[in-house]
Amino acid sequence: MLQQHLQDTYEYLFDTAHRALKEGGSFAPFGAGIRKTGEQIHTNVDLPIERSAPADHISGLIAGFRADEEEHGLIAAGLVFDGRARSDDAAALCFHIEGANGRAVEVIVPYQRLVTEIAFDPPQISEVHPEIFSETM
Repeated sequence: MLQQHLQDTYEYLFDTAHRALKEGGSFAPFGAGIRKTGEQIHTNVDLPIERSAPADHISGLIAGFRADEEEHGLIAAGLVFDGRARSDDAAALCFHIEGANGRAVEVIVPYQRLVTEIAFDPPQISEVHPEIFSETM
């Protein structure tokens, strides 16, 4: 069941980020998760763009997930930002997704803006250190 929650979180993040890209621009990092009640949540951090960096948004999202975990309990959580692929510095959607079991994955999906659409390369998936459901919470 946890695998399905992770997949649902990834699909929600991907679809929402894809929509934002199709509308013509970049976007501030945002997150999504699934509470133990089964409720899906969407979260972002309200920071002034002119005085903040993506890392500020990501730190805020992680802090928000940790607070939500304490208050409501989370099964899965993740975030996405418009970044660059490490392999070739191509534009990429960058995801960090975690399960409450403490396992985390990074998914990098390079993309190219074409005339009428956005073309995605295959995702690059790697296991990473958990930051949301970490023992230092």
